[in-house]
Amino acid sequence: MMVHTIRLKINGSESDLAWSEFVAKIDSTETSTKLFEHFDTAFILQCSTLLFLMQAGFILMETGSLSTKRRANALILKNLGDTVLCAFFYFLIGFGFSHGEGGPFIGESGFIGVGKPLCDDGGTCSSKEYSLMFFRFLKTATAVTILSGCIAERVHLWVYYLLVSVSSCFSLPLLARWINHSKGWAYPYTHPYSIFRTGVMDFAGAGEICIAGALPALILLPLIGPRRNRFDGEWKEERLPSQNNYFKTLGATIMWMSWYGLVFGGVSTLRTNGGAVVAKIAVNTTISAVAASITAIGFGLYYERKLCPTDASNGILSGLVGITGACATVDTEWALFIGMVSGLIYFSLTKVFLNLQIDDVVDGVQIHLCCGIWSVIATALFSSRDLVKVAYPDFEDESVPCGLFYQCNGLGSVQLAANLVYCALIILWIGLTSGLIILPLWYFDLIRYSSRTDGEDTQSDYTGDTDSADSDTHNLIQDSNIGRVDAELKTIEERNSPGISPPGRVRNELVIREEKEEEEEEEVDEEEKEDEEEKEEDDEDNESSLQKKAKIADEIRNASLQSGDDPLSALGLIKTVYPDIEGEDLELTPPSRAKRSGSLKSGEFNIEWDSAGEDSAI
Repeated sequence: MMVHTIRLKINGSESDLAWSEFVAKIDSTETSTKLFEHFDTAFILQCSTLLFLMQAGFILMETGSLSTKRRANALILKNLGDTVLCAFFYFLIGFGFSHGEGGPFIGESGFIGVGKPLCDDGGTCSSKEYSLMFFRFLKTATAVTILSGCIAERVHLWVYYLLVSVSSCFSLPLLARWINHSKGWAYPYTHPYSIFRTGVMDFAGAGEICIAGALPALILLPLIGPRRNRFDGEWKEERLPSQNNYFKTLGATIMWMSWYGLVFGGVSTLRTNGGAVVAKIAVNTTISAVAASITAIGFGLYYERKLCPTDASNGILSGLVGITGACATVDTEWALFIGMVSGLIYFSLTKVFLNLQIDDVVDGVQIHLCCGIWSVIATALFSSRDLVKVAYPDFEDESVPCGLFYQCNGLGSVQLAANLVYCALIILWIGLTSGLIILPLWYFDLIRYSSRTDGEDTQSDYTGDTDSADSDTHNLIQDSNIGRVDAELKTIEERNSPGISPPGRVRNELVIREEKEEEEEEEVDEEEKEDEEEKEEDDEDNESSLQKKAKIADEIRNASLQSGDDPLSALGLIKTVYPDIEGEDLELTPPSRAKRSGSLKSGEFNIEWDSAGEDSAI
């Protein structure tokens, strides 16, 4: 085998070095170390920026899934608020618990961003450690935001903020320590604290983000129940149509793009083969997302006989979650298979939830919790030893683990056992910490907001009823436009009550009112048009009547002349009967000789008169 060498000439002396030896020497220099640290810092910050954008995706995704636009105000405040609270409590306490100096379960330093591991004893701080701190905060913020969409439209704002605060400063940081800190009991590399002969493989955090983030929702949803009238009528076993599919699809697309920041960030350094790992992650992540989306769409076509945008967008997200743990350690064909199974899990469990009448607004439990568990298990089934060695470069050759299907060094079954125990302990830990908050609040009926009046809803959620979550929002948002719109909506509700729209009719009341006003305007226009037409017809009738009267008068005059009667007397009589007849031939002229009585007949016109002297009267 040919060995590539390089000749160095330094201060007049020459030396030949093998290329690998030359790279190792360059790599070990202080200058190279600092240079790679700057590269790694920039790369991690870029991944963090992408991951931060996922918050916008969450907002759009959840807003598009709501039953009415009215709820969007409270939801936006919830999503912005959880990021703010998460940042505050994570930097204050959470980071110290997750990455401070300490034992395998909890850290004891690094609180308020002071001390190790951010800075050494001499006060020198690491730019890379600060960038990693920022990235880890965003992973925590992503996890806590999952809950928001699942329980939308039912839970008090302060209850949600309480859960976010506890998760950000305590439960999620401790979980992150188990898998990410070098002393954590689930750390991938074998060490004295490992529960088996190997650690847990979860490359980008499917367990610490997806499972841990969605588990509180699974606890809450059966307790708080569905949205009012959600499972009545025609929508009993059907998914509600999205309030805005444009928002939902755009949100899913943004989350897809942001997911690359999450999975790329698992590569903490670009040294050695870091670039190759990132490229492999990009391909596997895309393949899995596409496969899951196609699978969900296919099952939707087969069982529901329709193309559903929700299947497409949620299928993408389920595929992203499914590949998160194994994105760097499986071959592309396995990534395709993982995505297909993820799409099947999402679609089938959505049907199960509908049958159980569990109202998850964004299908977050099916996507994040269930596909997250599948991701951790799939990592232990399909990980290739060669790819594991590249993704985890600090493994010794004889201790590199792999998936059960490869059985390298007899560690396949051990790796599966480690990952299963990891999933079980996540469920136990998050269930315990969340349950200690949720169950007392549920017992005292403090979680779900009640009606404005007597505890029973006076209007359906799907037409935009008022709730205390919206009231919390209005107390914090002083915006005249929002207030005006809410006042109009309340007026509409009062006018429509007690009539309740059928479940699933999620059209906004303002739009309905505008359409009604347009219809009324059209009716007014039609009435005005009809009045004008009737007026024209009346004018024509009047003109025709005058012409008819004039014609009859001429006939009477002619008949009077022929019969020897005084035509002037007849004309005077006609003028008296029809004073509106004008014309030179019809002018009233005093009769020169008048008879006491007489009659004139002409066709259907019959006049009788009785006159005396020069005064004529009927």
